[in-house]
Amino acid sequence: MLTSPSRPWQLLVLSAQTDSELKTATVNLADYLRQHRDFNLADVAQTLQREQQAFRHRRTVVCRDIEDALVALADPKRVLTNIQETQERSVAFMFPGLGTHYVNMALELYQVEPVFGACVDYCCEFLKPLLGQDLRDVIYPNRAYTQDQQSPQENSQGLDLRKMLGRSQTQTDTKMVTATSLLNQTHLAQPAIFVIEYALAQLLISWGIRPAAMIGYSIGEYVAATIAEVLSLDEGLKLIAARAQMIQKLPNGAMLAVPLSQTEIFPLLNDKLSLSAVNGPSMGVIAGETDAIEALEQKLTKKGLACRRLETSHAFHSQMMEGASYGLRELVTTFNLQAPKIPYISNVTGTWITTASATNPDYWVKHMCQPVLFASGLQQLWKQQYPILLEVGPGQTLGSFALQCIENNPAVSQIILPSVRYSYDRKPDLAFLLKTLGRLWLAGVQIDWAGFVSAQ
Repeated sequence: MLTSPSRPWQLLVLSAQTDSELKTATVNLADYLRQHRDFNLADVAQTLQREQQAFRHRRTVVCRDIEDALVALADPKRVLTNIQETQERSVAFMFPGLGTHYVNMALELYQVEPVFGACVDYCCEFLKPLLGQDLRDVIYPNRAYTQDQQSPQENSQGLDLRKMLGRSQTQTDTKMVTATSLLNQTHLAQPAIFVIEYALAQLLISWGIRPAAMIGYSIGEYVAATIAEVLSLDEGLKLIAARAQMIQKLPNGAMLAVPLSQTEIFPLLNDKLSLSAVNGPSMGVIAGETDAIEALEQKLTKKGLACRRLETSHAFHSQMMEGASYGLRELVTTFNLQAPKIPYISNVTGTWITTASATNPDYWVKHMCQPVLFASGLQQLWKQQYPILLEVGPGQTLGSFALQCIENNPAVSQIILPSVRYSYDRKPDLAFLLKTLGRLWLAGVQIDWAGFVSAQ
């Protein structure tokens, strides 16, 4: 029996040399569990992970206990099967920016994964004097409750349609509404995203999933730079906190997502409107003064274009950010910037970061004021390595952008995976992440099962 607490969810893995052998192994496992219903499922999971040889024909299932395992093994919707490609694929981390963050994001990971929890705790303690408050009170307003009280989504499945459609909360959710309003403030939202994504990356690395390359979107590049050790963790936290506070003090602005290419967007720009991001071949974002954005939205809507206002208080990555340039540059000059130890894509150039850029304070000013060239950056990343793309942060926005950016290569399958659910997805956080871990293993990624077990 296990001597330490086990995870509330377990990942069962099976492999065999042929499809028929895999089917037999699945039946045998179900029979074994049926005969040993008093066993601890964590023991079974660890035995399967660490002692069997990994063959090409693979199968995974995520479940809670022996009874749930028996149900899951008989449910085609819960069993994932794949034939591993002969060539081992590298993994690239994609770090999202603002937009998909929410109160209680990755809450269950904070509760049950010590590596993740320790990273969040360290970052939030470090940020306390810089932010004037404990960021954990903002991200996890009810964290003082017991785990059972905190995890209402544990046994639920499907989608929360109210959240998905953006409907208002009920009166009983007043505390959550207040917390959400607080988290959406720029000076807290940006550090919160940084902390969650950094902690999640460290958790994945502890499981043996090390990125061969990375790409970050807006503040996601700060996470990439910190993982690559351009910035130390303390420097990354200081920089993201100061940057967010500087932006918070700037005049408000607005942002508009438009179904237009970069070439089509340029004629629309003026001294009040800037290109803010290029997310795909015909997916761009324009940012600027609120009145100018409203006028542009009306103009484009009349032409039949489906535009969408982004929920944001400022015109990020636009000329309206220039008011924070001096302060940001002065702060970065105090850091000991290093050459990146892991290659990552620059938002500014849309190609691989260079040591000269990463260690130049002026680069970080450009990064704040110039557009995010995500589409060209993702294309560069894909063409060089054809990696498995793993979104390390809440939601699947970058995954959806990536699908628009990369061309089909007949020899290489596109594998784009999420790690943290959308806010309206009711699946438990750990089960969601373990399913992704299973899909990585199905694709041939080597998991450090000893590290996976010891990390719990």
